[in-house]
Amino acid sequence: MMDIRGHNFDLKEEIRSYWSDRAATFDDSPSHLIENQYGLAVWQNFIRRSFELGPDQMLVGKQVLDIACGTGEISRVLCSLGAEVVGLDFSEKMHDRAKEKLMGKSWTPLLCDAENLLGVADDAFDFAVTRHLAWTLTKPEKAYAEWRRVLKPGGRLLLVDGNWEQGHSFLYRLRRQIADFLSPLPEKSPDETTKDQRIRKQLPYRNGLTLEHLRHDLIQAGFVIVQKVSVSTLYGQGMKAWPLSVRLRQSSENRFALVCTAS
Repeated sequence: MMDIRGHNFDLKEEIRSYWSDRAATFDDSPSHLIENQYGLAVWQNFIRRSFELGPDQMLVGKQVLDIACGTGEISRVLCSLGAEVVGLDFSEKMHDRAKEKLMGKSWTPLLCDAENLLGVADDAFDFAVTRHLAWTLTKPEKAYAEWRRVLKPGGRLLLVDGNWEQGHSFLYRLRRQIADFLSPLPEKSPDETTKDQRIRKQLPYRNGLTLEHLRHDLIQAGFVIVQKVSVSTLYGQGMKAWPLSVRLRQSSENRFALVCTAS
């Protein structure tokens, strides 16, 4: 019989190593960096809309968990809205980058596995946000149950992700062709490509994270009122400072967001 615990431990450590190795250049990617000229304000409004806040309403006094905070970009947006933020990540190298960026802000790092929030009390947070994490989870059902546990009753989770294994539409291919003509992407090293493919093949969502599958899994974990939120402004107006080739690539991806309420 396969030792599932050992298998998941090895996979999780490989994932940790993969993202830790990318920490130094993580903010070079337009998928992760939220620039100040356009992106910050658009993300602020997106979070307000997702949490049903007024156009000028702040998160002062609200406890917010940034799950898989990485280098702290989402935490930076939350802090700018006045929230008291806990940035959870299991990579020390990612946390080191976030600590530099958020020094002096109302931000606390938490070195922790997003699938097992050891030491985090029940009903501790008013809101939680996570971006580009769900597709990498090794035990998504356990992770969602943990996120539900640490949210207060009626608390909201905002989850931004995408189906990176989707079949490529004509529009996707056209945008990528134009983007590659304007500014070709540098090729990944063979080692990075091998690591990426090896990890993806072992993930529960290896065939792609669909909106319907994610909604089902969140409801099974105890969330209610799971609603889709448009991300068009994030990768449209929010990316106006980036070159056209970048905007074409980012807007062609099959991204989506869900907001759900803890029962």
